[in-house]
Amino acid sequence: MKALIVATALCALTFTPAALLAQTGGTDSAPPVNPVKPGAVRITTRAPDTDRWIAMRSSNGARRVFKCKPLACSDAETVTFTFSKSPTRHPDPKALEKFAKVDLPKSIRALDAAREILTDGAERVETVSSKTATLKNYPAVVNETKFTRGKTVAYAEIAIIFAGPAMVRVTSVSQSRELAQKTLNQFIEAMRIDEGPPPTVPAKTLPSAQEL
Repeated sequence: MKALIVATALCALTFTPAALLAQTGGTDSAPPVNPVKPGAVRITTRAPDTDRWIAMRSSNGARRVFKCKPLACSDAETVTFTFSKSPTRHPDPKALEKFAKVDLPKSIRALDAAREILTDGAERVETVSSKTATLKNYPAVVNETKFTRGKTVAYAEIAIIFAGPAMVRVTSVSQSRELAQKTLNQFIEAMRIDEGPPPTVPAKTLPSAQEL
């Protein structure tokens, strides 16, 4: 479980879309009305203010990107949603704590070291904070990462939400730390997560009278 979570979480830093294995649906302006299938989950993403944001999505729906329009935000800002299958519906609290405070920061430092080799020290990735949380009533991890390239600094505010069968990663990136934090909170507040009923389990066939 730990290796799978770490590998998937690192995709947020490399911006590699993962396969969408949980049900998602809806558009940014009109969520679907069809019921969610048993055992599945629907994540509906919306911009807090549609007049300020340009929305895009990958062809398979596994990645949704919102970019703030020119002059609509105090600084350039991008929010990315990535969806993948959760390794478990109910993360163990101690395992999630260790992932947030040890495993994820360690993986980010490993990525930092690799990038420094490739860029001759021109780029640096630093984990500012990483902790567990509860978002949309689901267990989650909230991470803040600082990117430095020369004199340019950018912040990535990352939330990884374990929403039943799905793992939802929300990444807010801006050179303004305050804007990145504020925007992440706004998009999570506007996001809607709907779970379907528990998956149906076929009833066991009882033996006939002749078999008793």
